[in-house]
Amino acid sequence: MQRRKLQRWNNALHRDLGYLFFGMTIIYAISGIVLNHFKSGAFKHPDYSKSFWEFTVSRPADGKITKSYIDNVLKEAGEEGHYKSHIFSDNSLQIFLTTGSITIDLASGSAYQEKKQTRYIIKEFNLLHYNNIKKAYTWYSDIYAVALILLAITGLFILRGKNGILKRGAWLTAIGIIIPALFILFYA
Repeated sequence: MQRRKLQRWNNALHRDLGYLFFGMTIIYAISGIVLNHFKSGAFKHPDYSKSFWEFTVSRPADGKITKSYIDNVLKEAGEEGHYKSHIFSDNSLQIFLTTGSITIDLASGSAYQEKKQTRYIIKEFNLLHYNNIKKAYTWYSDIYAVALILLAITGLFILRGKNGILKRGAWLTAIGIIIPALFILFYA
């Protein structure tokens, strides 16, 4: 009778923690995949994508950089309303935008634009994964980490018999421990 009661408590704890932390698990899994692959070249940056293109703009009529000239360049590039600041040096003008930047060779009129687009949802997931929020979220993520430990332990005891921890489950659990150990052994 005691064993059955323990089994019911184990299953209930596993079920309820699974429901409670479903959202966090999905967030961490998606963010983890993105963070794993952005360094390998699939993504240049996990939080935003960049696009680049070249085009030609008119050169300043009197050779002076004015706000009017910058407004015309932004209009030609379709970036009106995104101006932040600019830097003029030698024969080059760099215009900083809320969406990236435009660099202009004033001698030739050739322009190079770098445009950033935020990867919404992924950026927010990464914010949580990196724990950039700090404060109370640190405690919540620690609770989540403890819940993952409890989910792993209670998951071992859900099934009984030939698929339980004393038979098939023992082999799968051992393999699940050996694989990360091998990665540590050979790559650390």
